[in-house]
Amino acid sequence: MLPPIDISYIAEELRMLSDELVDAYEDRKGDTATEPQILLEALADLFEGLRRLEDDGSVPRSIDEPTPSRSKDLRTLGDQGIDLLARLAALANRLLSPQQAHTIEELALPLACWIARRGGELGYLTPVVEGAASLANRIRRPSELGQLYGLLTEVIDAVDPRISQDEGAADPSRPWRMLLLNRAIVATRAHRLELMEEAFEAVVEYLPDDAPAFFREGMEQMDTLNYPPQVRKVMQRYHEQCSGQRVLH
Repeated sequence: MLPPIDISYIAEELRMLSDELVDAYEDRKGDTATEPQILLEALADLFEGLRRLEDDGSVPRSIDEPTPSRSKDLRTLGDQGIDLLARLAALANRLLSPQQAHTIEELALPLACWIARRGGELGYLTPVVEGAASLANRIRRPSELGQLYGLLTEVIDAVDPRISQDEGAADPSRPWRMLLLNRAIVATRAHRLELMEEAFEAVVEYLPDDAPAFFREGMEQMDTLNYPPQVRKVMQRYHEQCSGQRVLH
């Protein structure tokens, strides 16, 4: 199941893990826990601040022509919260288990969407991309994959334009690149042709150097994973378009 876009939900998920994380830290260090408590308290304060802003009307419950100052404030709070979640997930990975670390990591996506829905830009993408990838790896139902696609699109639409328009970024692991490619994979696994079209067009537009290899590998997956003919047809069309080849039918 996908996480709801709700600050209280995120806070409650962290609360359920907090005692276990603090205990593990104390067992490992042999002293009173400090690092996990600092991170958890910082996140609790941040969430409380976001809730107060929403309750007093400083942050709307949906996008309503956000002012530049409000958008800047939301970006700052969002990036800070995403960073804190990433640090807490790294701590959980050391002290508890990768599975529990993924549980925390995945909360970066609903937090990013919460910020995006209220007009804030997103600048710190790596934890969001990693959290979304973790979710995608454990979701199997096409309907839920379609919902995940929608959340990824909200993130993409809220990314700082300086990131999305940075054509000089050559690092293949850069989060903007991974975000677009992962969304295209999610669309394919959802078997939603209209979503594939949208996601594939974005790959062609923003990642022209990556597109040929992406669609070539996609065609290899069509046979390996036995995708439906209509899904294969869309993938083949983009493969032909980007490779400059025509395949006889």
